[in-house]
Amino acid sequence: MLVVDFHTHSIQSSHAINTLEELLNCAWRKKIQAMAITDHSPGIDNTLYYLQNADKVPQDFRRIKGPDYQYFHVLLTRYQSPLEIPVQLFKGIECSILSHSERSTDLPLKLAPLFDIVIGSIHTLPHLFQIQNREQLTEKMIAAMGEPIDIIGHPCQEKTCPDLEPVVKKAAESGIAMELNCCSLHLKKATVKDTTEMLKLAVKYDCSISLGSDAHMSNELGKDYESELLLDELKFPPELIVNASLKSARAFVASRKKIRQERFANS
Repeated sequence: MLVVDFHTHSIQSSHAINTLEELLNCAWRKKIQAMAITDHSPGIDNTLYYLQNADKVPQDFRRIKGPDYQYFHVLLTRYQSPLEIPVQLFKGIECSILSHSERSTDLPLKLAPLFDIVIGSIHTLPHLFQIQNREQLTEKMIAAMGEPIDIIGHPCQEKTCPDLEPVVKKAAESGIAMELNCCSLHLKKATVKDTTEMLKLAVKYDCSISLGSDAHMSNELGKDYESELLLDELKFPPELIVNASLKSARAFVASRKKIRQERFANS
């Protein structure tokens, strides 16, 4: 069980099924000390694309309704966790890395300084990311590190796995963590081979790793069985895991948030 879970989704992400406070209560019952709520950025909403292309898309097309800008504004400026739930909440977002846009991600820049955690991930919805080849995946993932993100989300998913060495090297240089996504391993979206390669490269380049369940429902919260087995097998150094403890998680959040706030100080 994760002590700190850095990647979770509430019902605001539409394809998840629990409210934020249900997740907090579940975290408390599971003795999780802290969690980050990282709902998808508003750009993941593909309703408009679906309506404009309804006659062209297959019947099983993934229609996703994402949270809007106002949800994040209220979360960041007004929401307070219930006092009776002693689980620290980090307020975050999972933004999307883009393949055909002037910007590298769809992170709402006006809110960027307020987030505790910013994850940047590739999501293969046609209006967000259209895959060309592995070289393009690598290039776009590296470009995303120029934006104020803290973690590269599920980098080892089989369909979107880049050339890992230059990505891990760039992440190490940028102080950005590569994510060991527990759900990707559990659901076999990521291979053990690629995940192992990423972890070995992290040791080689002294790159930070972030652990996240990517929970979309309460029973997945904190789940890390496959990840734990792999970390133990590789004897992975815990000092490279940014959320190995509540202390290290707080330090990572504070340092990354300071960088983001300084970047936008004069904007």
